[in-house]
Amino acid sequence: MNIFDSLIGNDDIKKNLGLAIKEKRFSHAYIIEGSAGTGKRTVARLASAAILCSGEGSLPCGKCQPCRKVLNDNCADVRFLEITKVEQVRELRQKLYESSAEYDYKIYIITNAEKMNIKAQNALLISLEEPPPNVVFFLLTTDASALLETIRSRAQILRTKLLDKDTVFSYIKEAIRPSISDETLMEIVISSAGSLGYALDMLDEKKSNEVLLLRKNALELIKAILKNNSDSVSFMLSLSNQTRDSLKELISLCVTVIGDIILLKKDKNAPLYFFPSPAEPIELGNKYSLVKLLAVYDSLLEARDDLNSNSATALTLMSILTNSKKKGN
Repeated sequence: MNIFDSLIGNDDIKKNLGLAIKEKRFSHAYIIEGSAGTGKRTVARLASAAILCSGEGSLPCGKCQPCRKVLNDNCADVRFLEITKVEQVRELRQKLYESSAEYDYKIYIITNAEKMNIKAQNALLISLEEPPPNVVFFLLTTDASALLETIRSRAQILRTKLLDKDTVFSYIKEAIRPSISDETLMEIVISSAGSLGYALDMLDEKKSNEVLLLRKNALELIKAILKNNSDSVSFMLSLSNQTRDSLKELISLCVTVIGDIILLKKDKNAPLYFFPSPAEPIELGNKYSLVKLLAVYDSLLEARDDLNSNSATALTLMSILTNSKKKGN
């Protein structure tokens, strides 16, 4: 089996990068862009193993010594680095022309590449323009636009993609076999928003409990805003002791909740991003007018912006009720 098959989804990367490495026409530099948890490190690790592989057949074979070392993060010629300052780049450049410790290539995987300041990026650019023949760079980033255009022009850009919920669910169910119910697993998968790495992190009981509580509060908050009565006020005030960041996270999830309800009110076949099935959001949508739902959506976005401007949390929460009632009439 081709080890690239262990990369879930991202068929274009598996096909094109795998073929380039097999035919020895891979680039000296790659930028791998994608949301957190979409497999950027996995792509870089598998590609490194394929480049150094000494086996036969599919690359990487996963059985030879170079493959085993790389895939176990135990290869001296494959280094994961986080670089932010120019001094770190200068130290790296001194090592580029040293002989490889074990194999034919030295591979440098720079994580969170968007954190490099401009001086560091300019210093790295020199090495990308005139790289030693046996050096390969992988720059991992959530935002390639944060890198200089001159860097982007000297590297091939690969983009990892978010996965659909059924793919994430099936992978975890078959490969991990977690000791949780399918219902809880689907809650985790949906809240991961297509990030397999995030979903795997949340299999930790403490993290999954935090996620499930956040989802419960988001749904209850939406119901409270839609009802907009005295009980709603009490519930909103009970949330006001949260930190600003926690409240922003809750409101952001509420935007997703109301978004599902609005989309299903317009189209019963619309994709879902919060609810595991359409029954509940359709039921909620039938109780309220589209004008009311859109008013709540807009009020949540305004509240989130207010929190970014350091508004008081209690006042921000109450403004959602006030604004949604005013806009929805």
